[in-house]
Amino acid sequence: MSRALCSFRRVTLANGSRNAVKATLLQAKREALSDTDIIKIEQDQGNRRMAGLWAWPKPDEQTGVKQDAVSRSIPETLAREPMQSGQRLANCLEGVEGQVWGDGSLIASRWWPGIPGQNQWVKFLRSARLKTDEISLAVPSAVDVPWRTNLPILQSVMDALRVFATPARLFLVVGVILAAMFVHSGVQYFRYHQTVNNLQAQITARKVIVSDILAERNKAVLNLRAIDQMAGLGTSTALLMAVAGVLENVQGKDMRITKLSLIDEQLSILVTGEPELKGAALVSRLEGVDALAQVSVNFKPRNEIEIKSQLAASENATLRQGQ
Repeated sequence: MSRALCSFRRVTLANGSRNAVKATLLQAKREALSDTDIIKIEQDQGNRRMAGLWAWPKPDEQTGVKQDAVSRSIPETLAREPMQSGQRLANCLEGVEGQVWGDGSLIASRWWPGIPGQNQWVKFLRSARLKTDEISLAVPSAVDVPWRTNLPILQSVMDALRVFATPARLFLVVGVILAAMFVHSGVQYFRYHQTVNNLQAQITARKVIVSDILAERNKAVLNLRAIDQMAGLGTSTALLMAVAGVLENVQGKDMRITKLSLIDEQLSILVTGEPELKGAALVSRLEGVDALAQVSVNFKPRNEIEIKSQLAASENATLRQGQ
């Protein structure tokens, strides 16, 4: 930003802290000529309680061109190479600028549209509180100062943040962040709660399945043990258990066994009466008897039912002999 559009003055910071810098920036913002002024504070390198305060208009207010959202402006004085100590008259984009430097910090600055006269230069030196009897009072020749290669753009952004970060704004930002965190946590909790419920439902369903499988396994083990026991007791015991199974499962009106034969381990039982179960249902019921194997049922006239089956114990004994 052209020095002709920038103002500069020296300020004293209470203790050189960040709070002091922030307070000075806020006060300068309130005293600015318009809301479009940009304020920047440049602390001295040696004495942090002293600083230079710059103010300049936004670029689009002067040029009519909309400034890029990511661009930054800076006074041309700060964009040129500084002095360590001394005085100089520097050529600017417009006019000239008198500068007084001390320990790498700008102590005083004054802009003129042209080369100042002797009296103007002396008044400028005295405003910088220089001992005019110890320095040359002659107006120096204007010099071209090269541009800096390490422009402090980041520092300008930090200054803008200091001005923006008022207590009310900070409270508002913190409130919005906390509200967003609360909403986010609520959504996450709801999702986790749903996930846990789904997992619990799946675990419960798998427990039921596993329980049914274990029950069937235990039943099968018990059946195998019963078959082994029948095989150990012999054919007579197996025959008794087979008859008992038929009597238990063939229920109905006037049911009785009228004939029973065992030929070559083939059991044949003739039952008369009116059974409650008929057809495939009765066959399925009899196949569940541990002592019977390969069950067949033949329904005859006059309410007679012929049941044929192998004795499970005898069949098991035969398998063991084959092994």
